Amino acid sequence: MIGTIRKHSSWLWVIVVVLVISSFVIWSDARQKGTSRGGEDNYGNLYGKPVTRDHYLRALTFVEVSELMQGGRGRFGADKDGQIRQQLLLQAKINELGIQVSDVAVGVYIRETFKDPATGVFNYDSLMKNLQEKARIDEASFLNYSRQQIAIQHLVELMGSAGKLVTPREAEVEFRTQNEQYIASVALFSSSNLMSSVTAKPAELTQFYSNRIVSYRIPERLVLVYVRFDASNHLAESRAQLAADGSFSNRFEQFYTQRGAENFRDDKEIVLSKAAAFSKTREEAVEQGALEFARRLANKFNEDLGQQATVTPSDFAKTAAKSGVAIRSTLPFRAGERIIGLEGVTQLSQRVASLDAETPYTEPLDGNGFIIIPMLQTKLPAETPAFDSVKDRVTRDFKMDRARTVARENGQKFAAGATSALKAGTSFAQFAATQKVILSVIPPFSMAMQSLPGLDSRLNLYSVRNAVMSAKTNEVGTYTETQDGGMVVFLADKRPVTDVEVKAGMTAALEDQRQQKKMSAFQGWFAAEFKNAGLAEKEMTPGMPMDSRQ
Repeated sequence: MIGTIRKHSSWLWVIVVVLVISSFVIWSDARQKGTSRGGEDNYGNLYGKPVTRDHYLRALTFVEVSELMQGGRGRFGADKDGQIRQQLLLQAKINELGIQVSDVAVGVYIRETFKDPATGVFNYDSLMKNLQEKARIDEASFLNYSRQQIAIQHLVELMGSAGKLVTPREAEVEFRTQNEQYIASVALFSSSNLMSSVTAKPAELTQFYSNRIVSYRIPERLVLVYVRFDASNHLAESRAQLAADGSFSNRFEQFYTQRGAENFRDDKEIVLSKAAAFSKTREEAVEQGALEFARRLANKFNEDLGQQATVTPSDFAKTAAKSGVAIRSTLPFRAGERIIGLEGVTQLSQRVASLDAETPYTEPLDGNGFIIIPMLQTKLPAETPAFDSVKDRVTRDFKMDRARTVARENGQKFAAGATSALKAGTSFAQFAATQKVILSVIPPFSMAMQSLPGLDSRLNLYSVRNAVMSAKTNEVGTYTETQDGGMVVFLADKRPVTDVEVKAGMTAALEDQRQQKKMSAFQGWFAAEFKNAGLAEKEMTPGMPMDSRQ
């Protein structure tokens, strides 16, 4: 299969495999203890039938990879379980409908999705290297992820096809509505500018703290101890092992001849000389071998821990001393929070979440060029800090709260005054000048716009669009909260779309609206199936599953 989808084959791994057998497996142990939901083999039910361990792990792996592809572990947060349940349903429906994805389709999907948007160049080896080193995604998981994405697209096409029926007339009405131009100006009322004028009396601060004490409460935090096995400590061993392997040069020669010189490139896509290709391949083989040496030591450490009936932090430290490896410790962190110094470790947040007195440590986990074994050292209980320890923060919050209140009062008063002034024949700009309120003129925009060059940096286009939607032409809108206080919008005019603009944009608009209707129909079907399948913990309308590209 790999030959169908790569521009360059993974010749490096074939060369290295004689020396080391390693992988970057995303998921291999069913989360061991704590993975199952409600019991070791209980993964819930789907349409009244038990979800198998294999089905659950397949869904979990897809979610894990998707999470990494979209910016890193923890991105889905509390919604992760919902994502897994959605994926279980998608897999069931894909199987039920017999949707099959060919290797060729996977190849086309990967090339088109991950090619350089500027040059159109696609380099499979470079892609895999980035995925493995930066996102910690192994090749097999990535290929399965891509195949599943295509299958989801097929499912969307099947179940959303009824929603694609949009007439040209309907499309034109929507196009005109979305593209008419709004001409508006905004009066801004900044709360941050008012903070310096707010006084904070001691009694007011203590009362403010008491009323909002929950927001100052420090939640439970965790502290880990861990041992770390660095690949860099074993580079000499790896080079010696490689030097002792007399067949390395022959294997390289064979693959260099088979693949051709053009398939051996540097990070800038420049073809390497044969000597440079050999040197680069050899160095990468050394790095992989060094990581394998580190992994062996980590596995040995893990086996030594496993020989003990129970493992306490003291036992962990003794095993580390026996192995000649230093004990390290993390700063306190909250569940699901980034763990400083260990950001790139595969699956760490998920593994830590399942640690307890019975299972206090995890199996070896891959970092970027190192392996760690973490153990739960302690859980710091939640606490409510004394007022004096957070007084500065309380003072800032109090002043901001009061400043926002003043900004709101000023803005509401201004909106009422501007409305009366317009009725009396005074323009919005003239009234603002008499009140010494500076206006921000908004460049003409439409509801279809996703960005607006020239928009005041203090404004958010989404908020402005919402404000003018409820405003009438030549009328003052109501006071609207913003990140830094609030605003009052004046809608001066709306300019309709010309027939020439409609004619030029209708083809794309019709296709876009059909796609939207298709997705809406699919989501309606999916929401109903999600509920019928018994996966919903409460009535909900799932969004578009994962990140399937259309």
